[in-house]
Amino acid sequence: MNWNPVDLAIIASYLVAVAWIGFLLKKRATQGLESYFLAGRKVPWWMLGLSGCSSYIDIGGTMAMVGALCYLGLKGVWVTHIWWGWFMIAFYMAFQAKWIRRSGVMTFAEWNRTRYGDTRDAEAARIAAAVFLLVLMVCNLMYIAVGIGKFAEEFLPLSRWGSTFLVFSVVGVYVVLGGFFGVILTDMLQTFLIAVGAVVLSVMVFRNTSGAGILGGQDPGWGSLALTWKLWPGFLQTAPASYHHFHSLGPILLSGFFWSIFRLLAGPNVWDFQFFLTTKSPRDAALAAGMWTVSYMLRWILGCAFLMLGFVFLGSRASFDAEKIMPLVLLHLPIGLRGLFMAVLLAALMSTLDAMINVTGSVVVNDFLKRYFLKKASSKTLVHWGQAASVVALILGFVFSLLFRDVISAWETMIFVVVTMILVPATMRWHWWRFSARAFVASMVLSALAIGFQKAFLGSLPPASTLAFNIAASLVLTVAAGLVCRPPDMNILVSFYSRIRPFGFWGPVRREAVKRALVPAHDPMPRIDALNGLLTVGFQFSLALIPFYSMLRKWQSAGVWIGAAVLLGAVLYFTWYRTLPLKDEI
Repeated sequence: MNWNPVDLAIIASYLVAVAWIGFLLKKRATQGLESYFLAGRKVPWWMLGLSGCSSYIDIGGTMAMVGALCYLGLKGVWVTHIWWGWFMIAFYMAFQAKWIRRSGVMTFAEWNRTRYGDTRDAEAARIAAAVFLLVLMVCNLMYIAVGIGKFAEEFLPLSRWGSTFLVFSVVGVYVVLGGFFGVILTDMLQTFLIAVGAVVLSVMVFRNTSGAGILGGQDPGWGSLALTWKLWPGFLQTAPASYHHFHSLGPILLSGFFWSIFRLLAGPNVWDFQFFLTTKSPRDAALAAGMWTVSYMLRWILGCAFLMLGFVFLGSRASFDAEKIMPLVLLHLPIGLRGLFMAVLLAALMSTLDAMINVTGSVVVNDFLKRYFLKKASSKTLVHWGQAASVVALILGFVFSLLFRDVISAWETMIFVVVTMILVPATMRWHWWRFSARAFVASMVLSALAIGFQKAFLGSLPPASTLAFNIAASLVLTVAAGLVCRPPDMNILVSFYSRIRPFGFWGPVRREAVKRALVPAHDPMPRIDALNGLLTVGFQFSLALIPFYSMLRKWQSAGVWIGAAVLLGAVLYFTWYRTLPLKDEI
């Protein structure tokens, strides 16, 4: 398509601005490893909260979300939260953010030292976690690159690979040069752009659409939140093959719920883990996660608004690829707005991409080079190696993205194959006292082998059965490894438990910690944290439904969920906010 000079000027100004931030922060970022990778652990909670909001609103994921909502209707909200595991953000708020910050480490892999001490087995666990994280980061970059290509090919005068290369280059400049503080500042700018875009799109929806008109073109099941074992009869005729597995909605959600238990309890295992390490204190980490949970509503406003405008401009029964609704809607926007929303969507993309690039360099430097290969290197030299590692990760992600065409296929390959390998072992590290470093490594290897076996010999299983088999096999093998391997030293366990205070199967360690007067005899916090996990899940789900019902003009339902969000928010004030760590805890 031919872009108007006004739109091109807006897009170019945005790209130049974010690249300029990297150059401005280059000197500050390269002062040391903590400055480059963790922004000196001095990031205010509100800055991290704003930054984290946009980091979870990427183009690929939002395109897949709009596609799911288009084909599944309100039931897509269940799918995104249970089958894809989006409830995990609520658990960050409930307890995981403060637990992570209390460890005081620099990377997800280094956390094993807090849990298992400085032992040979702990070192093996750290290496296993670091290798996993690097593989996962490349897979994340791959999936994001697929979204870029599919988004850009509709209207940019570049090929799929050319568009991806351009965006990767701009992000690479400000992340590689500006470090994590550059990520924070650009993500705050991008959150502001996304918020402006959400408001403008919402106004357009209420001016141009009729909820009744949209629902009139859909099957009655499309506009219902009620769960069913199978979707309506015509679903398979209107949805593409990559979405057909959702027709068996009951089995999908049951297996997804089983998987999500471990997805939630395992905690973050990618770049988001490192986000919470940059705050000043555990209290600030929890507040940032709370702001993150609330501001995540922006993604639902953005996605629902694009969906509704897609129906207006393209028709509710048109035979188009729903994952392309966002770029197709852009073609119908007036001059100026088109450029603004191109910048908004680029912001949503780059805010996720930048954090992944930064954490990849952090893992390479802190978990490999600094410990084994460049022990005497200066901080400046190590930072440069981290910058080089970030560039290599970008190249690998770009190359692997050429293997996929659908965003949802790349996304589900990543989370249901790669991520599933670590979920049960990572859960046990937080919640089972006798789960040792050796058991962690063994269970990761065994889980990977089980998933590989399933792919090789049981590849014809439907997706719900595949996920259930993989997570059940991983659970059995992980528990077996935990029982066979010798538990960690009690002194290390007591030190970990008294600092983190997790809930779960910690009876012997808790009794020893009480005996040593390190925790109160009847410590209520583990139970309160578990309760807050349930409450924040309901709170996040309510926030997601409000924009959908509002834009469909189903005001009574919207009012019910607004009331639920307010009520749960009031309860959380007492169970979560009033029980946050003290301000002087470091």
